[in-house]
Amino acid sequence: MTRFFPALAVLALATPLAAADLADRYTAMGTMTAQIGGDTLDLVIPYDTEKERGSAEQKMIMSQFLTINVLGMAVDENGEPGRPMLQVTLQKHMGDMRLLSAELFDDQGYDAPLAMGADGGTGELSEFTMEGDTASGVVTGEFLRLTGYTSEPKVAEGVAPVPARIEWRVDLPPLE
Repeated sequence: MTRFFPALAVLALATPLAAADLADRYTAMGTMTAQIGGDTLDLVIPYDTEKERGSAEQKMIMSQFLTINVLGMAVDENGEPGRPMLQVTLQKHMGDMRLLSAELFDDQGYDAPLAMGADGGTGELSEFTMEGDTASGVVTGEFLRLTGYTSEPKVAEGVAPVPARIEWRVDLPPLE
């Protein structure tokens, strides 16, 4: 019975979302589409023009490791970005870009995301291109539901892996 409830949660969050128009305050830096357990999420990667803050970035860590973080978000009926939110983090290591993690924050809250990477299911960066500051990629793998994510993350009891494919394209701000 415990395996039934996580499946219902995934179905509830993964029902296809119509891509609503962003409010005037936001522009789209890119888009993200995710196939989660056979259902589709169409997300936008927003830039907040009032706060001058984007939902995607590239950074050099310790002057050696290029890290890219991309956050796709659903758009509500008022044009505001929100949940579900899907974050993908990549890092260039030994010349190759690789997946560090992917987290899907849904109605379960920040403490219980679906996760892929060190704390969650397995995944890989199966495609990646970067031309100038425009990046695109595909992550494939399986999500696992976590609990205690903000303190001591662990896989929730009785959960089954959820297959996932995440595709995105984004115009990143240049490296500083």
